[in-house]
Amino acid sequence: MLFENNSLVLGVTGSIAAYKSALLTRQLIKEGAEVRVVMSKAATHFITPLTLNTLTGKDVYIEMFADDNAGTRHIELGKANGILVAPATANLIARVANGIADDLLSAIILASENGKVAFAPAMNVNMYNNPVTQENIAALKEIGYRFIEPEEGELACGDQGTGRLADLEVIVEEFHRYLHGQNRLACKNVVVTAGPTREFLDQVRFISNRSSGKMGYALANEAAKEGASVTLISGPSNLPAPPGVTKISVQSAREMQSSLMDYAGQTDYLFMAAAVEDITPAKRDQSKIKKTSLENSLAIEVNPDLVKNFRENDSKACIVGFSVEFEEGSDRSIEKMKNKGLDFVAWNNPSQKGAGFESDTNQIVLFENDGSRFEFPKAAKRKIAEQLIKTVVEQND
Repeated sequence: MLFENNSLVLGVTGSIAAYKSALLTRQLIKEGAEVRVVMSKAATHFITPLTLNTLTGKDVYIEMFADDNAGTRHIELGKANGILVAPATANLIARVANGIADDLLSAIILASENGKVAFAPAMNVNMYNNPVTQENIAALKEIGYRFIEPEEGELACGDQGTGRLADLEVIVEEFHRYLHGQNRLACKNVVVTAGPTREFLDQVRFISNRSSGKMGYALANEAAKEGASVTLISGPSNLPAPPGVTKISVQSAREMQSSLMDYAGQTDYLFMAAAVEDITPAKRDQSKIKKTSLENSLAIEVNPDLVKNFRENDSKACIVGFSVEFEEGSDRSIEKMKNKGLDFVAWNNPSQKGAGFESDTNQIVLFENDGSRFEFPKAAKRKIAEQLIKTVVEQND
């Protein structure tokens, strides 16, 4: 869970997008956060405090002086691990940028103990583009506040332009990166491969495997959290592209190899998490082969070894390979590491419960080429990705 054991303040201000705060609240709680909601008076015209009270099971705060504890409420709430204002109006941004604390939410922001405050703006395009608003945003960015940029599209008023509240999944991910990223990969170029490849027999049929891409996408998200410039080369997957990550979509092993080789000599870390199909049909029909024309056997060719070829063209990158092995997996994985010129290899046994294809969890053993061994017990793939990157970077320094 992204926000396990975290106390968060969710600030909701007077934008039409305030109705989305209910779904955002649920997502934050689902990710393990303890959420306390603070609303501006204007926000209550768009969504009722009762809705957010029901979702959090906690009081929703609006007034600075609502009861006897009012004198220290902004100090207490300012001790949260992080403050997320979503949606954030031009008015709230302007007041914070100028040090004005004339309501509870702005006072909490100014009283924040660790200064971890993020804003997800939502407003009319003209308000957003107004030079005053842009100056206020720039001033807050300068002192370390984070902005989760609004999207471009049709706005509630019918105008077109930038000002729509960012997608909620993007907000959650960006806020997580802001709170928990330690810049382990700052100024580094990271390439991650993910998902299966498809090796086509004709325009309809193909050879593939059960890889969902979840491990690779988790690694791409985690690398971005740690400040890297990330390129994700992905085979077919239903997963959304991670925010801020350059995604290159491919189908076959040779397409993945072509894209991967474009980064040889420019990569600091390569995480080869893709389940590249080892074989491909020797011949591909340009239409659909009729059932009556199908052979009883299939002529195949062996696909190129992508990671070995990459190493031959890039001697400096730190390469982490992945090894899916059942029997004698430890010895086979170490042999792969040596034969392919890897710095690390992560072995997982899909016969273990919670460590197979399509699973949301994984458990791996990481081997380093100096003989070191690291074990990561079963956990969510995002947690495994976090532990893996932390270990690889620390060992590689």
